[in-house]
Amino acid sequence: MRIVALSENTSASDKLKTEHGISLYVENAGIRYLIDTGASEKLAHNAKRLGIDISGAAAVMISHNSDAHTGGLDEVLKQNKTAMIYAKQACKNELYIRQSLLRTRMSRLNYVYEEHPDRFIFYNSFQQIDTGFFAMSNEHPDTSFYCEDKDLFMKKDGRLVRDDFTHEAFYVLFPDNDRSAGIVIISPCSLCGITNVIRTAMKRFPGVPVLSVIGGFHLMGAPTRKLVCSTDHLEKTINEIITIETGTIYTFHCTGPAAYELMKQRLGDRLQYLHAGEELVF
Repeated sequence: MRIVALSENTSASDKLKTEHGISLYVENAGIRYLIDTGASEKLAHNAKRLGIDISGAAAVMISHNSDAHTGGLDEVLKQNKTAMIYAKQACKNELYIRQSLLRTRMSRLNYVYEEHPDRFIFYNSFQQIDTGFFAMSNEHPDTSFYCEDKDLFMKKDGRLVRDDFTHEAFYVLFPDNDRSAGIVIISPCSLCGITNVIRTAMKRFPGVPVLSVIGGFHLMGAPTRKLVCSTDHLEKTINEIITIETGTIYTFHCTGPAAYELMKQRLGDRLQYLHAGEELVF
């Protein structure tokens, strides 16, 4: 299995574009996928630079309805005429972010859906994408690990309410569809808490080793780039991660540099940063 970061806040090369967004290219058992599409068409520019043909992706996974994860979807659909787009039903609820006294819409999935309804597959909480590829939702009950960002809202039943993160998905993959080797967890934003995500995957696939965890942990705001959680929340998350047995953890995007440095001090080489242009092979 091969994973390449196409779009991210930072880059491993000055020839690649950066943005506050995330997009991953995944090859597994000969099938190609995109997980999220970044904040703009920059993922397409970077893919071309990296020699990756996004027109050949069989499916596009949308982890949640945020511009930082769906902004490049129009460009992907221009280049790819056949890929199906997988998203949770709750992604139809638009998201908003509070900026000063305003609450600004930060989701465009509905507009793309209106233009291309035949390209979408919506599911409720769990969806098998392929033999060794699963889209999942948090099932761990500890809400104390949920994102503490108080500026996130969603439109539900015609009114704005605090985001409940029911629109979020994460992904579990068996490299080369080999169920004996272990799983790789990809959680682009982890609004429900990265430790809840890991524990949900372990519950779904008991006794299977976690080879790696790849994700953003939404500990940084946009555009402030400051911590959006208390230091107690961050410390509790770190302590919980320490108790869970996994392989290397690769983080990016909404984790943010401040949280990454604090986590790195405790987790050491177990935690690494994944920049645009970098590749992982399992």
